[in-house]
Amino acid sequence: MDNSRRSFIKISALGAGGMALTSSTLSPLSINFSEEDRKKLEKQLKNLKRTPTYCEVCFWKCSGWAYTDEKNNVIKIIGNEDDPHCNGRLCPRGTGGVGMYADDDRLKKPLIRTKVEGQEDTFREAT
Repeated sequence: MDNSRRSFIKISALGAGGMALTSSTLSPLSINFSEEDRKKLEKQLKNLKRTPTYCEVCFWKCSGWAYTDEKNNVIKIIGNEDDPHCNGRLCPRGTGGVGMYADDDRLKKPLIRTKVEGQEDTFREAT
């Protein structure tokens, strides 16, 4: 394969065109929830506590709702219908917040740098 600048530009243009075509044909399907789907989701989340939150994954800071069970475990995160950025839908990064929250490797206490590993300590001591 020829690795010239011209071939790179051709491949990039084809890729960008394909992405534009795909997003324009799929966006009407992914944007609109039917009223039936909305009611089905509300029925599933009926017994959970609804807490307002916002996403810190990207710079948009979309607002949403976190649904927690009686043990305060986050079950689902959905977008806030009144937020002009997300219009009731979060991107995959935002909905992945449940996975980030439940990750075993997530830092729960600050680490103070030592010779080899970080030592867990309180927030007061770390500042």
